[in-house]
Amino acid sequence: MVEEHKRIDFLLNELKSDDWKVREDAAELLAEVGDSDAVEPLIEALQDDDWHVREASALALGIFEDKRAVEPLIKVMDDEKANVRYGAALSLSMIGDKRAVDVLKKATEDDNSVVRKVASVALKEVKSRL
Repeated sequence: MVEEHKRIDFLLNELKSDDWKVREDAAELLAEVGDSDAVEPLIEALQDDDWHVREASALALGIFEDKRAVEPLIKVMDDEKANVRYGAALSLSMIGDKRAVDVLKKATEDDNSVVRKVASVALKEVKSRL
C-alpha cells in the first residue's frame, strides 16, 4: 500500500513536469493505477498547454467514471484539437451522465469525422443509462 501511494505521488508530481511527454505518460499511467486521488489533478491537466496532455487526461478521466469530471470534460468538447474532443466524448460515454447529452448531440456535427462517430456512439451509451 505504501509503495502504491509513492507511485501515485510520483505520477502526480510528473503531471507538473516541464516535458509534455512526461506529463502525457503520467496521465496515462494514472489511469492504469486507478486511484481516485488522480481525478482532480487530471481535471486540471485538461487545461494543459499541450494537446497531447489534454487528450491523455481526457481519456484517463473516463476510466474513473467519476462525476466530478463531467463538467470539465464538457468544457473541453470545444477544444481546438479533435484528439482532445475525441477523448472527452469517449470519457463522457464511460461516465454516462445526462449532463453530457446536449454537448454530445452537438458533437455529432463536429468537423472531424472521428469525433462525430465517437460522439454518436457516446450519445447512445449515455442515453441508454438514463
